[in-house]
Formats: sequence, C-alpha cells, structure tokens
Amino acid sequence: MDPILEHHYKNLAENKAVKNEDGSVSTVYTAQIDINGIPTLIPTVWDGQILDVPEAAEKAKASGIQWPTAPTHQELREYDILLHKEMKPMKPEEARKLLDVIRAGKNDNF
Repeated sequence: MDPILEHHYKNLAENKAVKNEDGSVSTVYTAQIDINGIPTLIPTVWDGQILDVPEAAEKAKASGIQWPTAPTHQELREYDILLHKEMKPMKPEEARKLLDVIRAGKNDNF
C-alpha cells in the first residue's frame, strides 16, 4: 500500500484525523518537499493536527517511511490527485480491519 494511503487509514483507525468546521476530516493534507533534491510527497496531518510544512517534513523524515517520490513536482502532483481519489472515508473500526488485512498481505489490490 502506498504510504500516504496507509497514513490516511491509520489516522482514521486511530481517531487522529483533523475535524474540519464543515464536518469533513483531513487525514493527510499532503505537501511536496525536496528530500536530497527529489520531489517527495508527505502528509502534514500528524497526531490529530495539521502541521506547518517544515515541522511535517521533520516528522516525515524521522518516521523512516519511504514517502512517494517522482522525477518532477508536476508528476508528483498528478500522483497526489490519484491518491486522493483512492482515499475512502470510513469508521475507525473499518480502517483498522483494512490495515490488518493489508499488513497480513491478504490484499493484492493496493
């Protein structure tokens, strides 16, 4: 599973999404940064808060996760749009089950 999608479902599973004023939730709120000169997509939602990009970048780097990269920022933006279309809203228990299945290697759809 893509690490951004996994971050999305993990935030849902752990009730760490940001609740927006309009009733929606934010689970990743992505940003593009350069890591060693490579365009990299990172989440800015961590522990139920939207972090500023420098702080989110530090969290992303410290996580040890290999976040999505692309040769250009434009290609990364296109990938980000596709990822967001794959993000499904669900209840925490549903997200936990999905993560369990994926982590067990039983789902080849991701």
